[in-house]
Amino acid sequence: MTDANDSASEAVDPTPQDTPAGPPPSETDRLAAQVSGPEDQVGMTALWRLTMGLDHWWFIAVGEPGLESPAAAEIGGQLMLLTFTTSERARDFAVRQDMIQEQEDLPAIALPPTEVIASSQSYLDAGIQGLMFDPHISGFYIPSEQLPVVWDAVTSTHESD
Repeated sequence: MTDANDSASEAVDPTPQDTPAGPPPSETDRLAAQVSGPEDQVGMTALWRLTMGLDHWWFIAVGEPGLESPAAAEIGGQLMLLTFTTSERARDFAVRQDMIQEQEDLPAIALPPTEVIASSQSYLDAGIQGLMFDPHISGFYIPSEQLPVVWDAVTSTHESD
């Protein structure tokens, strides 16, 4: 379905030892770490069922007020949307990357997964090759063109359980 456990080290600077601890590990972190590779359909299904079942996916907003868009970065030669499973993880990333100061509010965009999936062709048209989730923590990703395919697979499987 997609790739997991792809090192996100290209996307972020190493975390200095004197910075505060980040968000606690989550179930998505655990599932992403357990996926053995693209052939691990059981692990992938569990990871994407949980991820696509979240109420919102979080993005760091960049751009002028009223014209914000989700932050993207080149990772492994591909432009990826920086996507987060919680607002706390988005904020932690932004602080660690010096995008905001620790006391500042995070300019964020929260979208239901269905809205992001419905926009997958728009992302491709804009040159966004995929979404990297929690890039500074677990760094699992999905290619933009796979969003509707994976959505259909995990929701149809879930509904038939």
